[in-house]
Amino acid sequence: MGSEDNYSAKRHERSTPRPTGIIYRISAPFTFQEAETDDLGPLPTITNHRVSTVGDGEVRTRKISIGFDPTEAIPTVVNYDQLHTTRVRPTIEELISGEVKPEEAESAPVAAKKRGQLGWIRGVFLWSILNLWGVMLFLRIAWMNAQAGMGLFLVIVLIGSTIAILTSLSTSAISTNGEIGSGGTYYMISRSLGPEFGTAIGIIFTLANTVNVSLNLQGFAETVANLLGENGLYMVDRANDMRIIGVIALIALTLFTFCGMELASKLQSVFFVILLAAILNIFIGCWIPPNDAERARGFVGPSSQLFADNFKPAFQKNETFMSVFGVFFPSVTGILAGTSITGDLRDPSGAIPKGTIYAIIFTSISYIFVGWPTVAVTLRHASGNISDLIYLNHSSPHFPCEASATCTEGNIDNYDIMQVVAHFRWIIVCGIFAATLSTSLGCIVFAPKIFQAVCRDKILPGFKFFAKGYGRNDEPYRAYALGTVIAVAFLMPSDLNFISAIVSNFFLLTYALVNYATFNASFSRQPGWRPTFKYYNLWLSLATGIACLVIMFLIHWISAILSIALIVIVWICVYYLKPAANWGTSLEAGIFRNALVDALKLLHVQEHIKNYRPQILALTGLPPVRPALVYFANSICHSTGLLICGHVLIDESPQQRRTVQQETYKWLRRTHVKSFYDSIVAASFADGAKALIQTSGLGKMKPNILFMGYYRQWATKYAEGLTEEYVSVIRSAFENRLAVMILCAKEGFGISEAVNFDQLVLQNALTRVATEDNVLDRSGKAAERTIDNVTVEVKDVKNPEMLARIELSKRFEAGKKKIILGEIHVWWLYDDGGLGLLLPYLLTQSSPWRGCKLKVFCLPAKPKEDASEAPTEEQIKSNMRALLDKFRIEALDVVPVDLDIAPSAANMQWFQKIIEENTRERRKSVHSIIHDRRDPLNKHFSMVDLKEKTKRHIRLRDLLLEHSAKSALNVVTLPLPKKDQTAPLYMATLETLTADLPPTLLVRGTQENVLTYYC
Repeated sequence: MGSEDNYSAKRHERSTPRPTGIIYRISAPFTFQEAETDDLGPLPTITNHRVSTVGDGEVRTRKISIGFDPTEAIPTVVNYDQLHTTRVRPTIEELISGEVKPEEAESAPVAAKKRGQLGWIRGVFLWSILNLWGVMLFLRIAWMNAQAGMGLFLVIVLIGSTIAILTSLSTSAISTNGEIGSGGTYYMISRSLGPEFGTAIGIIFTLANTVNVSLNLQGFAETVANLLGENGLYMVDRANDMRIIGVIALIALTLFTFCGMELASKLQSVFFVILLAAILNIFIGCWIPPNDAERARGFVGPSSQLFADNFKPAFQKNETFMSVFGVFFPSVTGILAGTSITGDLRDPSGAIPKGTIYAIIFTSISYIFVGWPTVAVTLRHASGNISDLIYLNHSSPHFPCEASATCTEGNIDNYDIMQVVAHFRWIIVCGIFAATLSTSLGCIVFAPKIFQAVCRDKILPGFKFFAKGYGRNDEPYRAYALGTVIAVAFLMPSDLNFISAIVSNFFLLTYALVNYATFNASFSRQPGWRPTFKYYNLWLSLATGIACLVIMFLIHWISAILSIALIVIVWICVYYLKPAANWGTSLEAGIFRNALVDALKLLHVQEHIKNYRPQILALTGLPPVRPALVYFANSICHSTGLLICGHVLIDESPQQRRTVQQETYKWLRRTHVKSFYDSIVAASFADGAKALIQTSGLGKMKPNILFMGYYRQWATKYAEGLTEEYVSVIRSAFENRLAVMILCAKEGFGISEAVNFDQLVLQNALTRVATEDNVLDRSGKAAERTIDNVTVEVKDVKNPEMLARIELSKRFEAGKKKIILGEIHVWWLYDDGGLGLLLPYLLTQSSPWRGCKLKVFCLPAKPKEDASEAPTEEQIKSNMRALLDKFRIEALDVVPVDLDIAPSAANMQWFQKIIEENTRERRKSVHSIIHDRRDPLNKHFSMVDLKEKTKRHIRLRDLLLEHSAKSALNVVTLPLPKKDQTAPLYMATLETLTADLPPTLLVRGTQENVLTYYC
């Protein structure tokens, strides 16, 4: 592989003899140095990138590669380490310019994350087996065989093992898709499904392991209490003795875990040997003939009749198949043990699949190996009295107590029946202790570490307290204390079967999400989804996840509802907190895939008037600087159409463009504006705006409306060129079949002087934004997140004009409690397809305009040639109301107006004045527009025609001042810029319709229908 050292100008001295052959030594810039060698003679020289070499008396010429720029970084592991905070490679701009900082040309070294030393056997296989061989192995396996029968028990084991194996396949796929951080299952799900699901399952899985501690210590305490009771020893009574023993064992195991994982893992190896001895002891004991005392307790030895009787189910005491399955399922809940201590594994991606699958297969066989022989030699019911043995015979092996339901022995009534069957009882007792204590020890270790990982991600406020680790091994002592309190609470019921149902549902819910995470990651076709474990199927993972949810309700529907409710509550809390977590989840990949698929589907959807939606390209510039324009456009498009905030940057660098884009999207999120942001670098405003008109959007999701703020400085002597550009953009929009909206407010819109955006961009560009998990600073300690460290704020200003603009933006901003009261006056004078009526209606459907009512102003329809008289005012109102009713648009009132009346002298003089003051060079032509009656000057555009239109606009101004001077908003049909009409004259026309009036929206559609009254 090429590296910078390959092209070094320094001569490297060899400590070993050089081999014979051809040797090149290159010096910068790309020339060979000559050096004497023992067997080659002088080294060759280079000319025009060709080198002549001598070897074995033969001269050969070959072309050599001069390589790439030595300042470029070569591929290394460090370059792709998310924990690495120092920049590891130069930027594109630096490479192009050739100005690369020396200290950044090479990858800076980073401290490697210290890994544990546990392999797949001690780290996963043993931990998983010892968690699978829990309290049920010796205390409930025989009872389950007796209740369900040996045949259905085999079905139960197969179902549980199948779910466990399929879930382990999903777990293996996720665990081999990259390095796994601390937190195990929580880490995998959170990085796959996002912080909402991740935090929820982290809490659920922590509770599952904590309650599993209580479950196993309950079995341990039950056995110890029985031993004490056999010798007549009691502290209080049997139930309270079990609670006391359980709490003492819990505290002792918790203190033991402080010694570290290495010692705990060695102790697990001892437990494993004890359990193997106990299982073997049971199997041997089944074939040793029982004595009378053992026969009286139900151990009668093997027989074909007994095997046939116990093979069939005999559910008693309100037990069912699903209740027995619920008791058994904790026996297959240890499959995630390896993922819970990933930080202590040497190679998590390789160890987890191998260790987990082997452990499931091994333990599933052991359940049959232990359960069947035990039940095949024991009765379901026995009295324990030797005198009752006279009632036993091979054809009918039953005790008299069975009829009266007073039996206390047998594999249904005595949970300790395996101690009776085993040849050496003390080995079984040790096995029970080993099974319960090993599982408890594992869960005590897992639960706090999982919860510590949840807390360190700082997703939920207030949990940071439990994130602190102590000592060399970063032990979560605070989380240990919390887990101890929860475990003690679940020790209080003293009911093994009740606790097992809760544990089962907690683990089933975890399994369901693990399977769904695998399905979602695979279904989304995320390029980053590249697991090295290939033996999984996305549809099988989905089916397994659904099966887990169904089984939850079949086992215990109340705890199933409570478990799901807990996940929903946590999910909602995290969703609304919106933590700054950027983990590249499969849900995010799925969103992109769904959006892409839907966008492609949209191409095949035929356009129809009923499906028309406003898709607005708003030339807002920098959105935080013109918030009123953004809020107004958002009120139209909110949950209805597409909004793109367009920004033309004049000769800005691409780096500045990226920074501005990032900060703009932060502002849009904070203000709850549902908009895209599109910027373009251009030489002028007109060039950039025209480019945005043609390129914005994707497929069918392209703008159909251009929205701009009114250019108030058009009349100043410095704005003639910009005025021409402004009007040319309007013309370009119509040429590209876009409707046009122009919003005018006497206050104006720009508040750049009052916004700290320059400071925000500068400071945020210099600050390292930590969005990845577990980001480290240079000292190796966890770094604090600095997301949104500077926000867009409006500074205190005293300028009255600026204060008025800020107040306008606050009025237009959407909010639940923000309502503008008043009327929206719709001057629907000319039919452009109905856009001038649809837009104000859409405004009234969202905040803050929902408190406004529509009032429609209209012109009389042109009379037909054969009509005897013009329509009356009432007929005009009636016709318009009928049309509005067909459109299902409610209007407060309809007001007919007449533009054929001569405008007022005052407004005629007003118009003449603004023209004379600001366009003196055009005074003559303007004078002729109003007063001259000469013939047209060219074929396209006549002065007479222009004169009449100008008078009608001035007349419209009279009506606006008369009727709409106090409205909340005016919506007026936008005059079209005629082909030969000058830009200043056109702007004067717009000034006529907007000056000295409330906020006014000028609208012109594309002459295509956007409204229909057909269903």
